[in-house]
Amino acid sequence: MGWNEPDKGKDPWSGKNQPPDLDEALKKLQARLKRVFAGRGSAPDNNNPEHSKDSIGNSGLLGGMLLLVVFILWALSGIFIVDPAEQAAILRFGKYKETVGPGPHWIPRFIDSKMVVNVDRVSDYSYSAQMLTQDENLVSVSLAVQYRIGDLEEYLFNVADAEESLQQATSSALRQVVGTKTLDEIITEGREAWGNNVQDTLIKILAQYKTGIIIVNVSPQPARAPENVQDAFDDAIKAQEDEKRFKEQAYAYQARVIPIAQGNAKRIMEEAQAYGKQVVLKAKGDVAEFLAILPEYIKSPGVTSERMYLDAMQEVLTKSSKIIVDGKAGNLLYLPLDKMTTTLPVTPALSDKQAEAAMDNKESNLVDGRELIRQTLRQGRNG
Repeated sequence: MGWNEPDKGKDPWSGKNQPPDLDEALKKLQARLKRVFAGRGSAPDNNNPEHSKDSIGNSGLLGGMLLLVVFILWALSGIFIVDPAEQAAILRFGKYKETVGPGPHWIPRFIDSKMVVNVDRVSDYSYSAQMLTQDENLVSVSLAVQYRIGDLEEYLFNVADAEESLQQATSSALRQVVGTKTLDEIITEGREAWGNNVQDTLIKILAQYKTGIIIVNVSPQPARAPENVQDAFDDAIKAQEDEKRFKEQAYAYQARVIPIAQGNAKRIMEEAQAYGKQVVLKAKGDVAEFLAILPEYIKSPGVTSERMYLDAMQEVLTKSSKIIVDGKAGNLLYLPLDKMTTTLPVTPALSDKQAEAAMDNKESNLVDGRELIRQTLRQGRNG
């Protein structure tokens, strides 16, 4: 409607489509809240029954909304999330109910409660003490124990203090093992062995106590003697280390020498066996040869004997380095020139004349690698 219309004298906002007044609406709401909270403890107004009914209806609606908001907040407060490495123990009115794993969970607040613990984290602690060994020597031992939580219910509720129980069990297991070992086994070469024994004993004790703790590893530390005798024990340890080193060197020498000796012994045995077989076979061959000659010897003993003699002499003399010339042979001597050629080394420092003189001064000649000896007749005085 324009302002120049006939009804321009009227208020344009006084029609049916007039927007609500915010200030008036807020005032009405404040007044209604005041009546609700102020009218809870007061008696209903008998003079205005409609006003009393409105007050009761508004009070019920506001109370319901308030209860709904409180319920929603209570329900949301019971939601919690457990991480992958954690577990949660659920308690109902302080009594253990169950153990839940990773993921989202819900508990009714003020009825149930939770205790969230990291069960995958590996914790450790050290323990050291002075103890007596089997041979009644005082030794200071120490070890490091690594552990984690295996059963959350047993860890939280079976013992008052799980870590304190673990330390006492470690002390008991360590004293039990050290009391059965000698000082040498504790200090030197038996450290790994008694460390494993302590771990096994500790696991058994914790299983009996039901502490819910799992032993991951027990690492024994180097044991040492008391301070007043530490120098003597250091010398003893050095001597034991030297003994171990000498033993290792001896074992290495043994491993190197024995196979060679065994190989040589095996070779000698095989050569002896081969030589024995050779001698036996040669003897059998000689026997067969004599048996073959025997019929011929029976037929003509003289010829066969002479022939055997000549063959034997030929076999013997061919192995000799000397040539024996009989005087009855006369001056004619057959020399195998094709076999007499030998190469004589000539010293570079000698001249040709000196070489000839050296050759002339030789008392014997070499013939096929053998010395040639001639018979010489010495003339007497009347010669």
